[in-house]
Amino acid sequence: MKMLSTRRLLLLALAISPGVQADCFDRVGQAFSISPLLLEAIAFKESHLNPAAINTANSNNTEDVCMMQVNSIHFSRLKTLGVTRQRLLKEPCTCVATGAWVLHGLFRQYGRSWNTVGMYNTGPSPARQGLRQRYAADVRQIYLSLQKERKKKDNPALLANSDAGEAAGRG
Repeated sequence: MKMLSTRRLLLLALAISPGVQADCFDRVGQAFSISPLLLEAIAFKESHLNPAAINTANSNNTEDVCMMQVNSIHFSRLKTLGVTRQRLLKEPCTCVATGAWVLHGLFRQYGRSWNTVGMYNTGPSPARQGLRQRYAADVRQIYLSLQKERKKKDNPALLANSDAGEAAGRG
């Protein structure tokens, strides 16, 4: 099977109707082959799922917007794909798809690992390794909590024998 380009994946994910918010994490996760719970965990860590979140406190004079806290360094490339700052803030599913696009690009470049999940927040600089590890550990803990909660809702009997698995891959 031919691998879809990152650009095509984003366009596919953006085709998800804004009215389908309830399963946005599932559909976007499926489009990018990323665990929907991992995307949700990142959104929770970044903004507590606040679709209107804006952070202007970055030391490099960039800003992070929407629940996935997409950094403004991506805006010029996103504009060519029809994604604007305003859309990120007004369309939660576009925000989730864009965050998945960023993470997918990191996975393609650096491999699927918790270290790469940490790069979503810190970038790849070796100088930020400690921050990256703390961020990834926080996201992993949120992911495991979400996974446990989901299993409990799906089948309480599964909880006793659950295996946490790894979110950085498919899952």
